[in-house]
Amino acid sequence: MIRLDQHIKPDPEVVVTELDGKEAVLLHLGTKMYFTLNETGLRIWQMLSNGLTPGEINERLLTEFDVSPERAKEGVLHLIHELIQEKLVKVADG
Repeated sequence: MIRLDQHIKPDPEVVVTELDGKEAVLLHLGTKMYFTLNETGLRIWQMLSNGLTPGEINERLLTEFDVSPERAKEGVLHLIHELIQEKLVKVADG
């Protein structure tokens, strides 16, 4: 289970291509798997890449998007879980 205070880091083998700043495609060079992100997912990815924790990302989403606290938290944790499953990010601390 992902905690809000954990640091999650992009895998160094992941290449990101942003599409008009509203979407992105992530490609893992090792597994050759790709993953697409919508605008919100891209924003979450950018914040993960800048070292923010899931809790910090959740707080920023509340100011940047019209979303409830529960939905923001659920969305952040769900996306991070998917990214971990696809080996696109790693938990940096226990």
